[in-house]
Amino acid sequence: MSPALTGATIGAVFGVGNFAVLRWMAERAEGPMPTDDSRRRAGILRIASLVELVTFPVLGYVLGPFVLS
Repeated sequence: MSPALTGATIGAVFGVGNFAVLRWMAERAEGPMPTDDSRRRAGILRIASLVELVTFPVLGYVLGPFVLS
């Protein structure tokens, strides 16, 4: 496997892990009786989880050859 694909795979593993943790945190932040403020906070965490899910594999693909070569 090329260094770029290895970096992308490692980035994907971290991205999926962070996705799960941030989604769990969003559910906890929203709480059983959500207010407008808690919904906004949870929404920000959900958006951040999606951004990280895409960003980490891309960064791994780009940085993998630098680190693994």
